[in-house]
Amino acid sequence: MFKKQLIVIFGLLLTASSFSQNTFVKGYYIDNSNKKITCLIKNEDWLNNPTKFKYKTNLDSEIKTVTINDVKEFGVLNTFKYKRYDVDIDRSTKKTDELDNNKNPVFNKEKLFLKLLIEGKANLYYYEDGGLVRYFFNKNNTDVKQLVSKYYLTDENQVNVNKQFRRQLWIDLKCESISMNSLERVNYEKSDLMRFFIKYNECSNAEFVNYQQKKKNKDSFNLSIRPGIRNSSLILFDPNDRKTDFGNNLTSFRLGLEAEFILGFNNNKWAFLLEPTYHQFSSGIQGSSFNQKRIEVNVGLRHYMYLKNKDVKFFLNAAAFYVNNFNSQLNDGSNSFSIKIDDTLNIALGIGCRYKERFSVELRYLPSGNFNILDSYDGASWYTRSQSSSIVLGYSIF
Repeated sequence: MFKKQLIVIFGLLLTASSFSQNTFVKGYYIDNSNKKITCLIKNEDWLNNPTKFKYKTNLDSEIKTVTINDVKEFGVLNTFKYKRYDVDIDRSTKKTDELDNNKNPVFNKEKLFLKLLIEGKANLYYYEDGGLVRYFFNKNNTDVKQLVSKYYLTDENQVNVNKQFRRQLWIDLKCESISMNSLERVNYEKSDLMRFFIKYNECSNAEFVNYQQKKKNKDSFNLSIRPGIRNSSLILFDPNDRKTDFGNNLTSFRLGLEAEFILGFNNNKWAFLLEPTYHQFSSGIQGSSFNQKRIEVNVGLRHYMYLKNKDVKFFLNAAAFYVNNFNSQLNDGSNSFSIKIDDTLNIALGIGCRYKERFSVELRYLPSGNFNILDSYDGASWYTRSQSSSIVLGYSIF
């Protein structure tokens, strides 16, 4: 039974993965000869600043790739813009065990695509690479420089921060409405720096574009009620390794409450999941019976795949779940006793569909798992082996 279901799941995975993963949107790029090419750019909402991107000349044309060596600038109007610069960048770390006593940045020249956050008289750029975050700026088409914030160790072996970026802003971006006291409240963070650059451009009566000014995503957090039916197999092994097979078509009920946190990159296609679930199970055969009530806490990731129909999207799940048994009874034919099952981690895989951000259905598969029975009437070691699949319905409360 489970092999067939697993084949179905993987078949659906392959089918779902054939749908468009990211949208090709109308954009442009400027090549090394300063020629502007209008095209359709694959908007991947990059987490790390890219070194290349894919594009089409029209919807039916082949997909091509261009790299940072061939492109000076690319973007989508009022959505995003990347510009290529040869800049000095300091890649020093924040990790305490890797800090040194040098408070000054150690620069290396690199060719980078910098993402524009604010574009105007003064420009603010963003760069991220594997958790390393750096901000750059320039004014009136001058050279682009990194805003410096560097962690280092003092002579007393204490962690300190060189906040040179505040002095850079004070010297290069003076304006009557900006005081030194206000700069002391500016931290090396996207929101603080963006507010400062907006304030400077407004103070300078300069037009500017805020590329981060998007509508708030009402679905950045979803809370859903998730009832479902689970179909399971169960084998019970006694201390002498004798087994009682309860069958492979056992039906039980589950009820979960899922918190879904949408991660803010890759066009909101990734989400973190937390789902406590109540599960009740009961079965009997050949004079033996097994009754269980337990809480499962699922923690995992979800990946969405969009269709042209914006009301429908598919998703894939991979989750680890922690089982906390709180009320179980075992009857082995001659004795009946309450038991405690070892708390353990297991893996769950799922594929599903979401409709109008409100309703969902998921097919979930739980591969074979063993549960050790810690407390039994004779103190001996019993254990169970099971695997299951579930149909889970969902309704988003908000």
